[in-house]
Amino acid sequence: MRTGKGLRSNTDTLFPLTMKVVLLCSWGGHLQEMLDLRGAWGPYDYRFITYRSERTRGMDEPLLLIEPPWNSIPGFLWGLMRAAKSLLFDRPGVLISTGMGWTDIFLFPLCRLIGVYSIYIESGANVDYVSGTARIVRKFADRFIVKWEGLAEEIGAEYHGGIF
Repeated sequence: MRTGKGLRSNTDTLFPLTMKVVLLCSWGGHLQEMLDLRGAWGPYDYRFITYRSERTRGMDEPLLLIEPPWNSIPGFLWGLMRAAKSLLFDRPGVLISTGMGWTDIFLFPLCRLIGVYSIYIESGANVDYVSGTARIVRKFADRFIVKWEGLAEEIGAEYHGGIF
């Protein structure tokens, strides 16, 4: 995992800079949304868990790459076990996800079970409704955040400002 530098406002007492952070996202837009949040997780000891793709293979970041389920079910299940093992043995302080489908559905309950604080940030593309993954993960996440104020009011989720 990579360690950042400096202090980050009053959240430092809640999340000390020595804390490990796991960043869970699929490649593409979900990965871009996570990278846009670098100011929130950058100073911490972090690691990405994401799907293997051309884009993620070229990333200069600490990674655990999982085979996408549409490429290989056995490969995906093996990667899912590696991700679960990583959570169990590394014991990060927090897991943050911008969406990774089936991986979220398996890892968020595990986080709840082993006491890892979890945050799910719904995709900014979902303006009027939350994804199927989000509906399931919401039951296990410690914080559930959406990027549209109207959606937050409708479903009772957290909202912390627009995406633009």
